[in-house]
Amino acid sequence: MNTKKNVLRVSISYVIYFAVLWVVAVTCNGGNWCNIQEDGLLISILYFLFPLSPILLFSLITYKMKDEVFQAWWRFARWWVPVIIGITFLLGNMSGGGTLGMDKDFTMFILGILYIILVVTSLLKIIRAYSQSKGT
Repeated sequence: MNTKKNVLRVSISYVIYFAVLWVVAVTCNGGNWCNIQEDGLLISILYFLFPLSPILLFSLITYKMKDEVFQAWWRFARWWVPVIIGITFLLGNMSGGGTLGMDKDFTMFILGILYIILVVTSLLKIIRAYSQSKGT
């Protein structure tokens, strides 16, 4: 149960981080104190930790379910999310200008496939574990 709470807290903190950045960017009106640039550090952190967004959704879905359902999903997510973060980092920072010299559309295609794998596999693991826990 403690892992459930920790995962939920971390994923909620990412959403709060995103919301604060958005509010500052919207209300800033070009002030020097709040210059949030597209290639700045704050946006890079937001970009690299984007896989935490679906984690919030799946954490909320599994929070009230049996611990076995959460653990079945978490065993997959705890290694797949760092893979996505690592690949995002590599694609965004390699080869001087980023994207390993690849077209940005191709980079987004690769990341899209990784996110689709995350979402579909997570849903399948949750559904499978939930149906097995109902059977017992």
